Amino acid sequence: MSDANEVARGPWQSEYLALHDPVTSLPNRLLMMEFLAGALSSPQEGRRTLAVFALDIDNFRQLNEMYGLASGDLILAETARRLRRCVRDNDLVARVGADEFILVATGLADSKAVDGLHRRLQAALSVPVALPSGAVAYPQADMGIALAPLDAHEPDSLIHCAELALNRAKEEGPGACCYFAADMNDEMAGRRTLEGDLRRAIVSDEFVLLFQPRCDARTLELLGVEALIRWDHPQLGRLAPDEFVPIAEKSGLVIPLGEWVLRKACDTISRLPELNVSVNVSVVQFRNGELVGTVESALRATSLPAHRLELEITESVLIENTDKALDILEGLKKLGVRLSMDDFGTGYSSLGYLRTFPFDALKIDRRFVGDLDQSKGALAIVQAILGLGRALGMQVVAEGVETESQLAVLKADSCDEVQGFYLGRPMTEEALRAYIAERRLAS
Repeated sequence: MSDANEVARGPWQSEYLALHDPVTSLPNRLLMMEFLAGALSSPQEGRRTLAVFALDIDNFRQLNEMYGLASGDLILAETARRLRRCVRDNDLVARVGADEFILVATGLADSKAVDGLHRRLQAALSVPVALPSGAVAYPQADMGIALAPLDAHEPDSLIHCAELALNRAKEEGPGACCYFAADMNDEMAGRRTLEGDLRRAIVSDEFVLLFQPRCDARTLELLGVEALIRWDHPQLGRLAPDEFVPIAEKSGLVIPLGEWVLRKACDTISRLPELNVSVNVSVVQFRNGELVGTVESALRATSLPAHRLELEITESVLIENTDKALDILEGLKKLGVRLSMDDFGTGYSSLGYLRTFPFDALKIDRRFVGDLDQSKGALAIVQAILGLGRALGMQVVAEGVETESQLAVLKADSCDEVQGFYLGRPMTEEALRAYIAERRLAS
């Protein structure tokens, strides 16, 4: 009897597994597309609004690393449960990727109904998740919304619109939500073209490394430079980092690009023995796990003494996986390089981070320096960072110094180093050599 039942259940089980996600028991992409096609072809649906929500759990990979795969599955299952509780019986929630969900809401009366559903989803997903270990995870979800018939009429096109809106939401930060807009198609096409150009540029060596002076705040003695990449695009001209680095990070191309910057910077400064050099490290480079080896290789290949290299690292890499970040930073310190926390004051700026991680310097973000002579709030923040640096025995560098009055304030408050257009703009190696020679003559 039991054998017969097993045989009878076999075909049903196979069909179910083919159409559902085993972790969350939600429909998969195949079943979701069938449902969406049926909903779009319904005569009733043509008189009402259908909404597709594309949702993505922020930093899901880091949550997996921090708490383990079992806890990651629990977060997924809890997310699925909360999404289902927000919709009606004639709607559908599907898991379509590692941390991506699609919600199809049918028969909505108007845009107010869509906004109402969005608010319910955000409220449901913002509640912390208790894990078996006793830890508490705080996942957040980005969200992209596309509407039918306003944005598209076909299932594939509607899903594409929702995912484009999701990509825009991810750029705005954790927990953001965006509706699809027509210009997103053109923007995505442009990015794909630029990504292809970027792949070619890495092979054909279209990048230029510039160097911006860093000076002693009191004496204005030249102490070092920051290496800054530019892209000489054949059609678009010279591009600044914010025009291509985000694309490089999303595509993974920032790994070879970052290695090129590091090697080029070390090689250039090895021929200028009086200077140190600082190099920015991308979050993606840091996560890659090969940073220590990459730095060691660059130092060995260029014969640059390790103490003359400083790596600038943002706070965001520290909060994702504290233990892993500490291992990497300690590995870098063993090489002998200096470590600087970049853009200090714009993120979490936890005092605990400064006490835990082996940083040598803090770099005050240019936004505070730019308002120094106009805003008492900015002045108070800069003074607080300078005092914190002194208390912890760290050097403090102020970037974005563009006026004599800003420099005077920083000098009066005992800032260690300054950097900005007032001291010198980013320049080529040849221009840097001329800059050094000119300063020698002036002294």
